[in-house]
Amino acid sequence: MARSVKSSPPPDPAVRDAATRFMTSIWQLQRELGHELDPLLRERAGTDPRAYFLLRTIQDGAQYPKVLSECLGIPPNLLSRFLSDLSAHGLIARQMDEQDSRRVRLSLTPAGTRALGQAEEVIHDCIGARLGRLDVPQLAALLDALRTLTSPDPHPCTTQGTRP
Repeated sequence: MARSVKSSPPPDPAVRDAATRFMTSIWQLQRELGHELDPLLRERAGTDPRAYFLLRTIQDGAQYPKVLSECLGIPPNLLSRFLSDLSAHGLIARQMDEQDSRRVRLSLTPAGTRALGQAEEVIHDCIGARLGRLDVPQLAALLDALRTLTSPDPHPCTTQGTRP
C-alpha cells in the first residue's frame, strides 16, 4: 500500500542527525530487548513477545479478532494463524458471541492468564532493570516524550490525516 508523503522543506542538519540517532537507538533497543526477552519468555512463561502482546490486548478488552487486528496492526489472515497457535496451546478460548452468532469472542483461559502474568513478571524485571538506570526526572521525561511521539496527531509524513 503506497503512502503519500507531504512535500516539505528539508529539515536542518541537526534535526536530520537527531532523527538518524533516534531511529538507530530505537532499533538497537528493540533488538537488545528481543534478544534478552525472547529466551526468558520462552523459558519462564512458555510464550514469546508476540503472544504476550496478543494476550495482553485481549485481556485489555480487544476480544474480537477484527478489533484485535486493528489494535495491533496485524493483517487478519496472519492474526488468524497467531490465534490458532494460542488456542492450540490452550492460552485462549473462542466462543460464539451471544448477541451475534457470526462473531467469535476471544478470552484468556486460566493457562493464558497464568502465562500472561509470568510474561509480565519477566518483562517488568527485564525492562525495569533498564529503566532503573534512569533517575526519576529522566524517566518522566522519557515517558512524556514517548507519549508525545505516539500521539495520533499530527502525522507529518502523511496527507489528509491518514496514518501510515
